[in-house]
Amino acid sequence: MPTLNIKNPRVYELAKLLSERSGRSMTSVIESALERELEHTANDRSGIAERLHALALEAAPLVQHLPPDPFADLYDEETGLPR
Repeated sequence: MPTLNIKNPRVYELAKLLSERSGRSMTSVIESALERELEHTANDRSGIAERLHALALEAAPLVQHLPPDPFADLYDEETGLPR
């Protein structure tokens, strides 16, 4: 079985303290904390739409100044098929 070696003294002390307070093993409290964090990060999508919108607004002026597509006359605009 793989092992996890925690070399950060603060993390070790926090896990030990929570283990002592809860009466559970250090492995159990670390497992619970990791599961809660994974659940939190999976559900935390707040602000993504706003960040994407801001990025689109920032990129819009750059896209407007692109040169015309050199291959545009090779394809029909309605069907997308070669002419």
